[in-house]
Amino acid sequence: MRVVKKFTRAISGFKGMLASELSLKIEVIAGLAVLTAACFFKVNRFEFLFLAGTVFGVIILEGINTILERVVDLAQPRYHEAVKETKDALAAVVLLSVMAAVIVGIVIFWPYLI
Repeated sequence: MRVVKKFTRAISGFKGMLASELSLKIEVIAGLAVLTAACFFKVNRFEFLFLAGTVFGVIILEGINTILERVVDLAQPRYHEAVKETKDALAAVVLLSVMAAVIVGIVIFWPYLI
């Protein structure tokens, strides 16, 4: 029963992040579109796994970003330059993962599109 409770809490946490984070909503929708396109173009297993790993990687990093931003807000609720720098760095990491995902998508889908 403990496993079910933990799973339920994890789903609840994900729903909470989805409800409050526009970026996560966009990334989940984009990820679903990418995986749907992968099925449509019938990419091979390796390509599909690479795309799925990339999609989940972006979503996981966005989740970590959200969690760490909330922790920083708890530790320092008022404006502070270090908080700004921390949040900017977290956003940069997510942006880099999105850029990497776009490159992976282009490399994998390009042959199917031409």
